[in-house]
Amino acid sequence: MDVIKHVQQAIVYIEDHLLESFDFQTLSDYVGISPYHLEQSFTMIVGVTPFQYCRARRLTLAAHDLIHGANRMIDLAKRYRYPDANAFAHDFSDYHGVSPLQAKAKQDQLKIQDRLYLKLTTTSNSPYPYRLENIGDLSLVGYSRFIPTEQLDNHFIIPDFLEDLQTDGRLKDIIRYNDRSPHELFVISCPLDHGLEVFVGVASERFPAHLEDRFLSEQQFAVFNLQGEIDYATSEAWHYIETSLQLTLPYERNRLYLEIYPLDISFDDAFTKIQLCVPVNIEN
Repeated sequence: MDVIKHVQQAIVYIEDHLLESFDFQTLSDYVGISPYHLEQSFTMIVGVTPFQYCRARRLTLAAHDLIHGANRMIDLAKRYRYPDANAFAHDFSDYHGVSPLQAKAKQDQLKIQDRLYLKLTTTSNSPYPYRLENIGDLSLVGYSRFIPTEQLDNHFIIPDFLEDLQTDGRLKDIIRYNDRSPHELFVISCPLDHGLEVFVGVASERFPAHLEDRFLSEQQFAVFNLQGEIDYATSEAWHYIETSLQLTLPYERNRLYLEIYPLDISFDDAFTKIQLCVPVNIEN
């Protein structure tokens, strides 16, 4: 139930600070979980990122102000934390599809976002099967990338990193050092207080100077066997975990997350086999 509580706390905080500058790091500090976890849980459950929800609520309030007689753009820009009237008018038009001057006449076209309240519901969707498995005790070599808090709303962080590594030849370089089993590509996500570190590597007994190395200690995971396009397979699984499975499989939020890919990874394969490994602590 913690995930529901955290997302509800985030909604309450956003609502209480709609007229203040939005700072995602401050929001995650308030809720008490890493920016990575908050961004993921909020987006999977609410359907938009925390910033998108805040923006929608602000522009909804601004629309109500315009409908009820407010017409000075400079005052609205100042109230809703825009640098000037032009920036406010541009963002209002971009979101609602009508200009501020048209808001009163075209009320039925406005995109009104009411305040959200969370509730539990049942579903008829079939569950994702998983198995409990201890994985680790491995020395890995590869490359890492740090993602700061303000960039965590990109939900293709791992696919983008993998594609960059493949494009510039570094992925091929990593793979040639895979001199021990398992012969797979490991992607380790490490949530940090101010962002996320993603490490891509292979098991190896060699440690070349130009590669980074990590030791993955043995720990328990719930392992989901997925199949699909790299860009979407894990996102769909996380949506299920956050919205449905969290109640019966509370995972460890202060540990590493794994995704395991075949060495011959392909972004053109709609049936790529992926293992999503979520850290748990369950007594058998």
